[in-house]
Amino acid sequence: MESNSKQNDVLCAAIQEFAQFGLLGTTMETIAKQANVSKRTLYKHYPNKNALFDDVVALLLERFSQLHKYQYQADVSIYEQLKELAKVCLSLGNDENYLTLSRIVIIESMRDKEQAARLEEKFLDCEKGLLTWFEQAHHAGVLNDVPADIAASFFYGGLKNMGYWEQVIMWKPALDEQRLEQLIDLTSRFFISGIKLNK
Repeated sequence: MESNSKQNDVLCAAIQEFAQFGLLGTTMETIAKQANVSKRTLYKHYPNKNALFDDVVALLLERFSQLHKYQYQADVSIYEQLKELAKVCLSLGNDENYLTLSRIVIIESMRDKEQAARLEEKFLDCEKGLLTWFEQAHHAGVLNDVPADIAASFFYGGLKNMGYWEQVIMWKPALDEQRLEQLIDLTSRFFISGIKLNK
């Protein structure tokens, strides 16, 4: 694109169209019109709407990149580290663009088996980021006998059930600050007591 601003306009238009009409019902023409760019310009950068859809999905996956930077720290309490992980995880449920993209990906995965396989492949690398802290904590011997993947599923599962899936699937409003803090605190404490950790 001629500028980052134009590319952003295209991606925003694509998100809006995919969210409203799905991949099947969206056309490159409507995206170009919404983004106020010519079809020629759009096709120059995106040969088809699947390629554009891939870039939209990439935006979604970038949200998870924050979790890659969280490393296990032996000199910081487990409780404080879990709280930080929980805050990042729950911030996704407060982001309307992220929720919209999540719905798009879910719908397209259910509609098309091949599309589901493509999306799963993209998510596999992303999901590894969610495990990083737990793998390091496991290697440090602080998770007792609980495998890292099970510990991560246990921890993130409760958070996402109340602060993500209900917002994505049931269209519930984002949790307010007080509810977020309560959920973060309780989930972190339940996790610690559930696998018998020291704080």
